[in-house]
Amino acid sequence: MISGKREKAFLVLEDGTVFSGYSVGERGTAIGEVVFNTCTASYEEVLSDPTYYGQIVAQTYPLVGNRGVEGAGHIAANGYIVREWCDTPSDARGETLDNYLRRLGIVGLCGIDTRALTRCLRGRGYVKGAITDSLEGKEELLKRISEYSIRGAVAAVTVKEPEVLAAEREEFRVAVIDYGTPRSLLDALHRRNCTVHLLPAGADAQDVKAAGVDAVVFSDGPGDPDDESGLIEKMRGILALGLPFIGIGLGHQMAALAIGGSVVKMALGHRGSNQPVRRLSDGRLLVTTQNHGYCVQADSVDPAAAEVSMFNVNDGTVEAIRYLKFPGETYQFTPVDSPEHTGTSYLYDAFIDRIREGHQHG
Repeated sequence: MISGKREKAFLVLEDGTVFSGYSVGERGTAIGEVVFNTCTASYEEVLSDPTYYGQIVAQTYPLVGNRGVEGAGHIAANGYIVREWCDTPSDARGETLDNYLRRLGIVGLCGIDTRALTRCLRGRGYVKGAITDSLEGKEELLKRISEYSIRGAVAAVTVKEPEVLAAEREEFRVAVIDYGTPRSLLDALHRRNCTVHLLPAGADAQDVKAAGVDAVVFSDGPGDPDDESGLIEKMRGILALGLPFIGIGLGHQMAALAIGGSVVKMALGHRGSNQPVRRLSDGRLLVTTQNHGYCVQADSVDPAAAEVSMFNVNDGTVEAIRYLKFPGETYQFTPVDSPEHTGTSYLYDAFIDRIREGHQHG
């Protein structure tokens, strides 16, 4: 599926391991935490997801780019790796993956054994690395890789000024605290007649009150939640308003920290669209989409303040927390709301029901 002569490029891991392949997208060097994603489609969503900030994403699905890119204009990831990419997409109107990456200045790599890379990453947990078009000066590159860390992630991806995204038929107003909000979350709220007030990560209780909203969403985002003590303090003030809320991903972790819980870095993160989650209330199994490397410690959750309501089937980690002193629940995974995937969309409906109840008792 790859036509024409390709220039050599390499993936260099922090231990010196080298995978040899071919350049796709921008030529040059990109350094980041190397992670894999098991989604079988929608690479545009993967690359634009703010939770991939600072990371190089390797796609386990072997052939990428059959459908061209349509109107995508942002990439959060530092780099992209695929086994094989298609330069003749079936949709003639779409831009090729190669052009898409080059237009946005993203370094990519194709033609390596992504199965071998995935086994390497799965066995070692967190691995830093670089995509590069030259192995000259490898020792200097290895030094740069070893010194790399993801810092200031939330500040880099949050909106800089408040935005109002109006619903066609407004029923409720919801503040989304933007730690790195995926577009799918905003779409899910719009479909439920919610006007969204998208607020910067540093928004506090006064900002939320000034927006005149009915509820709050603490969004997903990248990075280590323990680095965001200032944002967690502001979250405490927002929780004290007593508005219905949900938290997703990083928002879930920070909410647990806000009530005195603790978060730890996982030996192996959860990344992909097939993480199994069990709901404690009835044993129902949910198939979920996730991208994170931190989790809430179950025994750190104060039973007087909150209770764990879902856990991961594979490793037993906390996947959802129901709050007892505040009207909300948080999820480690991202609820998906689409005609093809409805297994977790009910969580958005439950959120709307909670807002309605608040109106009836208000």
